[in-house]
Amino acid sequence: MTQATGQGLNEASGSQSDLQQILKQADTDFDQSQQELYRPSTDVVLYSACFYARRALHQYLYFCYRKFGGQLESGKTLHDLTIDQMAEYCGKYDKRIANIDFKAMHCRKVDVLDDEDIFYCNDVNTVSSCKNLSEQMRELVHEIA
Repeated sequence: MTQATGQGLNEASGSQSDLQQILKQADTDFDQSQQELYRPSTDVVLYSACFYARRALHQYLYFCYRKFGGQLESGKTLHDLTIDQMAEYCGKYDKRIANIDFKAMHCRKVDVLDDEDIFYCNDVNTVSSCKNLSEQMRELVHEIA
């Protein structure tokens, strides 16, 4: 499994090729999360499903953030952007994003960091909820793209 370093997330100018790279990585992560959750419940590796669902959601939001003109502040990295920050920014440009309820998520960043209480969700229903949020964003992003 890829380390939770945000590899594949491009922090460049938001050109079409950069956006397509972000989208491709998000789709790959979404597919990996979905494949994990399709396993029999006794075989699901919750850490993997959680990690890929969270990272896909973060990348879908980052795609929209960049598509709508969002820029990283000087000295900041993608890891400094939270799901809530990007959702709020993107919601100003697309009301469908503003109407998605992200409150069910326990984590807020692409990587769960030391300053967050939860490292990964340890039940299938919670992970499925995050995967469903990723799926909502995936459908929306593919319409926007």
